[in-house]
Amino acid sequence: MSITNFQFYNPTKLVVKHDAAPEIADYIAADNIKSVLLVYGQGSVKRIGVYDKVVEALKYKNITIYELPGVRANPELQTVIKGIDICRCHKIEAVLPLGGGSTYDSCKAIAVGACFSDDIKSEQIWECYENKRIAEKALPIYGVLTISATGSEMNNGGVVQNDALKKKWSFDADCLYPKVSIVDPKIQSFLPWYQQVNGFVDAFVHVVESLINIDEPETVETTYAYDISLCRSIINAGDKLQINTNDHVARANFIWAATCALNYMSGVAMSGGDWATHLLQHSMAAVDTKISHGAGLGVAFPAFVKVNAMRGLRLKTFDRIAREVFNKQGWQGLIEGFQDMLKRWGHPTTLNELFGREVNEEERKELLRIFMMFPLCLHYPDGKLPEDIAWETYKAM
Repeated sequence: MSITNFQFYNPTKLVVKHDAAPEIADYIAADNIKSVLLVYGQGSVKRIGVYDKVVEALKYKNITIYELPGVRANPELQTVIKGIDICRCHKIEAVLPLGGGSTYDSCKAIAVGACFSDDIKSEQIWECYENKRIAEKALPIYGVLTISATGSEMNNGGVVQNDALKKKWSFDADCLYPKVSIVDPKIQSFLPWYQQVNGFVDAFVHVVESLINIDEPETVETTYAYDISLCRSIINAGDKLQINTNDHVARANFIWAATCALNYMSGVAMSGGDWATHLLQHSMAAVDTKISHGAGLGVAFPAFVKVNAMRGLRLKTFDRIAREVFNKQGWQGLIEGFQDMLKRWGHPTTLNELFGREVNEEERKELLRIFMMFPLCLHYPDGKLPEDIAWETYKAM
């Protein structure tokens, strides 16, 4: 793949605007949709008032509302199945995530499962994650994002966890791009600082997962330079928001950077990205569902850089990111700059800090076992990150 041979597609309408959450009802009504499944999390959307505003707007447009509350930070399969059952029972016409990436990811699975034929059971949605079933049709998705991190508001993929199998897996399909996503910078000012930092780190690692997959950056210089700028913007916004969480200009800049980090603009002609760091983190959440995605990525990424660099891999790319993002040199400079950023924001840098206790060798082997169950890990021989590299990475965290 090179910059002379690539494709880009994204049909989602993104609206970044103060006090705009209720406007989602206008878009839904304009498409003549009469019923929605409103999906949200543990109650924060009610505490900050956005739930009441959205519900009032929907009712004003005479849109029937069914609700699915309780989506957790690492969204799980049983909640998705419950949502599918509600949609199928009431013949709901659209899904409306109100919350963060977990609500969007859950809604994407619900939207597909709701379109299953009568002979397919709702729980068979998991077959999409195991690549045994192709998602060809879905209910339309209209969303209000309350925390920027995952990029799910403007892409066609999502991650859900199967607790019983200890699998946190993903799938994507073109039918899963949200039709409209609304993001209000003011809403995110109410988030706890640690949760904001998780979003910064998640978005940052989305970008560098594309960057580290390219050994010859000059062949995709436009995308590469764009991604370097995204990294700088995320850091700059994070530093400003640490000083003043109500800096809505910094917030809006971060929101757009976080969306672009995974709406596929950052991956144009980057051979699909690496994503091993993401899968290494998914194993952590499978072991402990309280481990947030961004926090785990912050611990996994430096270890992955070190293990690859010690094998003489990706040195040129690591050095360029270190120089252009952190004004440092070499793979050591990349790790130092990245971890300095984490420490400045009060983010854990080791597996022990992340879990709040010492993680012994047997527990790290369990992380490895779960990781090796993943059906693929992009752009490695046989489609898998070699077990020895994965093990060295878990030991280095």
